[in-house]
This record gives sequence, structure tokens and C-alpha cells, in this order.
Amino acid sequence: MNRKIALIPIDARPVTRELPKQIAKIGGWEVLLPKKKVLGYLKTPGDMESLTRWLWEVAPEVDGFVLSIDMLAYGGLVPSRVNADQSATILKRLEVLHDLKKEHPEKTIMAFSATMRISNNYVNEEEKEYWKDYGEEIWQYSYHTHRTLRTGCEVSKGKGESLSALIPVDILQDYLQTRDRNFHINLSLLDLVEDKTLEVLVFPQDDTSEYGLNIAEQEKLSSLVRDRQLTSKVFIYPGADEVANTLVSRLIYKLEKVEPPTFFPVYSGETGSLGHAMYEDRPICESVKGQVFAFGSHTVDHAIDADIVFAVNVPGKRQGDLALQRFLGEVDTAHRNIGEWLARIRHYVKKQKLVAVADVAYANGADSAMIPRLLEAVPLKELCGFGAWNTAGNTIGTVVSQAAMIYLQKRKPSMTFGEAQRLLEEQLILRLLDDYLYQTIVRQQVRGTVDVENITAEALIAEVTSNFLAEAKSFLKKHSLHYEIEDIYLPWNRTFEIGICLSKGGDS
Repeated sequence: MNRKIALIPIDARPVTRELPKQIAKIGGWEVLLPKKKVLGYLKTPGDMESLTRWLWEVAPEVDGFVLSIDMLAYGGLVPSRVNADQSATILKRLEVLHDLKKEHPEKTIMAFSATMRISNNYVNEEEKEYWKDYGEEIWQYSYHTHRTLRTGCEVSKGKGESLSALIPVDILQDYLQTRDRNFHINLSLLDLVEDKTLEVLVFPQDDTSEYGLNIAEQEKLSSLVRDRQLTSKVFIYPGADEVANTLVSRLIYKLEKVEPPTFFPVYSGETGSLGHAMYEDRPICESVKGQVFAFGSHTVDHAIDADIVFAVNVPGKRQGDLALQRFLGEVDTAHRNIGEWLARIRHYVKKQKLVAVADVAYANGADSAMIPRLLEAVPLKELCGFGAWNTAGNTIGTVVSQAAMIYLQKRKPSMTFGEAQRLLEEQLILRLLDDYLYQTIVRQQVRGTVDVENITAEALIAEVTSNFLAEAKSFLKKHSLHYEIEDIYLPWNRTFEIGICLSKGGDS
């Protein structure tokens, strides 16, 4: 084996391009990546012809492939929602999958293709231009149309008809045609699973709710997967940005021929574990199972049977959203007990169990009521995973993958365990700086002091840099984390996400 995997990510952001590479490195594997410039920028599609050429160039030296269909077919996840190409053109691009497998039959190809999301707002930054005028109406139309089909609700039927009359015909028709095209592209991928071109296929549900046209598509896909007996190879669950982490980790375990670890979930509150996370269509406890299963493993009912204790910080009543500042008062309630949960984490650490922490109390950031207590209760080096970014699925899938790589190094080491822990520590510090310090604290500081809609890109990064470096210096010193920040940047010139480059500092 060359211990190399080729990855085509959904875009060039740090969490989608760099994070899978960092996770694989803990396991002793290298992820080869296309250059950033061919992966597009927000709505600007990637260079699909260059990506195909790159695949052929690296194919001889890698042991397998993890491929974003959204990037290969449309030029990226965001371009998949605005791309106007015909189905025949898109299918032609995807012929590379069959050709690649024919040329390299011994090499595994795993792929993922999102079910197109529906945003419940008027923000068209990642949508077609008309979203600024009809975004919420289209979301409502989608919701009530599917709810009517599922339940026969007369109220939803009436609302759906009213919304259909309110949205201009050409706009609604364009939206529905785009959805239908993307859905049928996804249907065609099932043929590639059946003919063994693809060994594993994931349809991540990007930003979902209980009802919607995207959920209707998921139901049709699920039915077809069952009918075609593909349930062991095709997975459908909430997520998107973290799927590359999951599939890279799964592929590494396959190539290493190691049995994947089992997971024992430990929740900070029973109510929160049974509640739905924002942007997802199922309880948090079911999202945990779905992410673990997609990686190739399962949960267990007792810690004694588990290879990894998976500690999940959940909201008390309802998940909040730190980016949108919604439902914040429903998170830190008496329906959970952080102190008792931390005591259990300490107990398992003392028992020398591998313990990973997934913080999903909020969407789009970490729990400020929990993080300081966690860092006081458990040394960072004692954890085998941590995340708290974006959706619950993004966090859970990432932490499953981190923990899996540390477990792999215990079972089949390719480096000293201390080196693996050092690589993980750097990654966990990055997650704390991003998910907690930036998303929870600094982003709100910046949004509270500048007009982010009208500020120049240069002024915005200057404001972010000033606030972030001040907070980070204090945070790293307080927790004796001997790293320095070499650079920070805004990948898409907006406050939603940040890029951070770290270097190892001195010991004092």
C-alpha cells in the first residue's frame, strides 16, 4: 500500500478540504487534494475538467478514492443549487467514475452526493438570485406540499395552493426543475453501486426539517435502496460538510483491514438527546447512530462493550443557533446536568477508556456554559476527539472520525502513539479556536460592531483579526496550550467561517 487516498471535496473551505487530510494523518495516511484554485469559490463552480485530469494523474499512486459528486458534476455543493446545465452534460462528466473503476478495478471508490437543501430565509448568498425575494415562500411551499402528501392535512393543502399562486410561475418552475434534475442525477448513482463502480454511496441531507421536497426525495431514495437491496452500501442521513471525514476514515479501516471500533453514547441530558437538532429531521440520538453507522460501525448499550465512549453535550430543551442567535434561552436548562456528565467523562478517562466529546448543544458553535468546565475537568490530551461546528451532523461525524483514527493507532500503529496524540492535540486546539473562540465569541463581537453587509473585505478581515488574536492569545495562555497563530483568513470573505493556521510554540 502507498497509504494514500485521493479526495475531491465539495469545495475549498478548511473544514471540507483540510480537515479530512488532518484526520487521516492521525491514522498514518495521506490525503491527496486538488489545488484550491480548481475547487471554485462560493457560487463560482470548480474547474470540472481539471478535476477529472487530476484524478487520472493521481490514480496510479493512491489506494482508493473519496469523491464529491457535487464537485464532479456541478462544480461544488453551492454551485449544485444554481447550476443550469442539462442532465446529459452532467451525466457525461460522471462517466469518469465508471472509467476510473474499469482502469483500476482493485481500488475502492466511495462517493457522496447531497440532496439539495431548502433554506428558510431570504439570503441568496448560496442560492439562486430569486431567493432574496421568494426564499421563505419557496420553503413554505415545499414544507406544506410534502406535509399534504404525507398527512392529507387540509390546512397545509390550502397553504400550498396559496403559495403556488403567490410565487411567480417561472421562478417556481425553475426551482422545481433544478430539484428534479439533481434528484434524477442522484437516482443514476444507484446504478453505479449495483454494478460495483461505487462501493459506498452517501446521500447527505443538507439542512433538513420534518417535511419538505428534499424529505420526499429522501423517502423515494430510501425506498429504492431497500427495493434494490443496497442498504449496506447506500446511506442517507443529515449532514454534508463532514461526509469526507466519515468516508476517508471508513476507507482507511477497509484498507487497513481492521475491525471498526464500537461507540457508547453518553448524553448530558435525556430530553436533549431525544430532541431534533436544528436543520435535521430526527432526534440527536438517532443522528449519532446514523453517523457511526455510515463510518462502518455501531453503538453499544454498555461502556464495558465499547471501544470508544462518545460523550455528547446536548441542549436542555432545544438546540440553539449561535450564528442566528435563536433559541439561546432553551439550551442551558435544568433538563440537562453538565456537572454529572463531566463526572462520567472523568470516570471513563480514569478507567483508561478512549473518550471523545461532541458538543451539539448549539448549531454553529460551542457551548460557552460547558467548554470552560470541560477544559478544567479533563486535560485536552486525555480526549480522543472534539468538535462543535455548524450542524449536529457536521460535529458528530467529525468526532467519530477523529476518535476512530486514535483507536486505529492503538490497534495497528503506524507511528508512536505519542505522535498520533500530538497530531490530534493540534487538531483539537484548532477546533476549540474555531468552534468555540471564533464561532461562539468573536463572530458575535464582529457582527455587533460592524455592518458586515457593506464593509469591504479588507476592513472585515482586519476587524476579525484584531478581535480574534486578542481572544486567542488569552485563551491559549490560560489553558497552557503552547501553540501560536501564524495566520487567519476568511475563506469566502464573510463572517460565517474562518481559516486558522497554527504553529507549535515554546513550552513556556
